Amino acid sequence: MSGSLTLYVVRHGEVFNPHNVWYGRLPGFRLSDVGRHQALMAGRALKDKSISTFYCSPMQRTQETAQLVISQHPSDFEVIIEERINEVFAPFEGVLNTTLEKTMFDIYTGNEAPHEVPADLRKRALSFISDLRKRHSGEEVAIVTHGDVVVALFMWAKQQAESDIGRGRLIDLGLPEYYPATASISTFTFATDDPDEIPQYAYLRPY
Repeated sequence: MSGSLTLYVVRHGEVFNPHNVWYGRLPGFRLSDVGRHQALMAGRALKDKSISTFYCSPMQRTQETAQLVISQHPSDFEVIIEERINEVFAPFEGVLNTTLEKTMFDIYTGNEAPHEVPADLRKRALSFISDLRKRHSGEEVAIVTHGDVVVALFMWAKQQAESDIGRGRLIDLGLPEYYPATASISTFTFATDDPDEIPQYAYLRPY
């Protein structure tokens, strides 16, 4: 059976994006100087936690964030790459953010496979967490991922519909910001071995 787990879900730091595009899974998008500072601040917030393992998505920005977070921790870790916490796959890579602002960054409506909708995002994220609960029973684990993955887990923890990404409603549901900030830390705490447990949720912007 799956066990108790404290899961620190870190969104990557701010990205260097001079052309202001939705970069999605495009390669070559690194952290900005601000993003590197944010990641260090997240590391300082987690430095006293008894973290056993670090996971991150395959993207450059999450791997850089993970290494900066780890640099502040007294233990050393080998980061494990996990595809199930990758950025959403949507057909807007390279599109100007000013264009996406007109639809409030709706990157899901009308998507068909292989592109993803919110239910796909939640399914793969929860599959990963189910494995974590079996693999890391009683431990504290950190993952570095992307904003909409954080939102998908938040919406699940708030027991909202799997098709709901919460556009414009996150504050009403208890998130203290319109959207999870870069390098923010969302903590999901599972207290029992019940595989159907809904975890306690806490949010921290460490800067």
